[in-house]
Amino acid sequence: MRFKNIVLICFVLFLSSCTSKYLAPLINKNIPSESLKNKSKVVKIYEGDSLYSISKREGVSIRSIIEANNLKPPFILYEGEELIIARSKVHLVKLGNTLWDIAKCYKVSVIDIRRLNDLKFKDKIYKGKKLFIPINNDNINLECKNISKNITKLSKNKKKIRNNDENNKVSKNAIYLWPVKGKILSKYGLLAKGLRNDGINISANKGDPVFAVESGKIVYAGNEIQAFGNLILIKHLNNKTTAYAHLDKIKVNKGQNIKKGEVIASVGNSGKVSTPQLHFEVRDSNGPLDPLKFLP
Repeated sequence: MRFKNIVLICFVLFLSSCTSKYLAPLINKNIPSESLKNKSKVVKIYEGDSLYSISKREGVSIRSIIEANNLKPPFILYEGEELIIARSKVHLVKLGNTLWDIAKCYKVSVIDIRRLNDLKFKDKIYKGKKLFIPINNDNINLECKNISKNITKLSKNKKKIRNNDENNKVSKNAIYLWPVKGKILSKYGLLAKGLRNDGINISANKGDPVFAVESGKIVYAGNEIQAFGNLILIKHLNNKTTAYAHLDKIKVNKGQNIKKGEVIASVGNSGKVSTPQLHFEVRDSNGPLDPLKFLP
């Protein structure tokens, strides 16, 4: 029982979604509408999945999963079963668009749009930004291209100041070492088809050393999370946690204190990847952060 509790704590630190009350259900193949069925796909449920984590990964709302599969509570997890996922829409923000106007037009909530696009309360949207919109039976055929314009256009000076502030923020936070040398395969944030990367993926040769980006304590070293293969979690003094996944050989033990720059593992392709690479994440109590803002 103690071991299970420890694994659960580590998993919460890494994915921040297991405590959700929405558990992935056994598939019910009854689709509410033919139009929704034509714009959907089927995904397999993995160990540790919840409706919340699946909605984040697939770029859809929890409600759309429930409606697409005609689910009834309680929502029970069945590893290996399948869920029907309605694909999300993509809205290109135009000058004057607000989240409230966009949500109203697509007949979804602002909260769903914020959650799907990882937008915090104070975050603003700007012309040219792509927003993923949850699909439901009410908006499946909607095309919201002409939404009311309520936002005042930022002046060029304000944009310049904002960009300088962002660059200064990146420079100030660049406190970590690179965990491995290589080309970035996938950056942090939203990817194609509503997928999301909570870290970065770095290409490297199998067996290359993986370094601790900062001093800290090993809080997890194992392979219980199938998708990530061999995984290490390090807790740092600044209340941040770094994660290193798809490892080949793990060279540290749980509870061990390590120093910045110490070799903790070697690059591999364990988990759900086909080529050698390192998946690297930085997290705090609020969730995942862009690792590139902490790397030189």
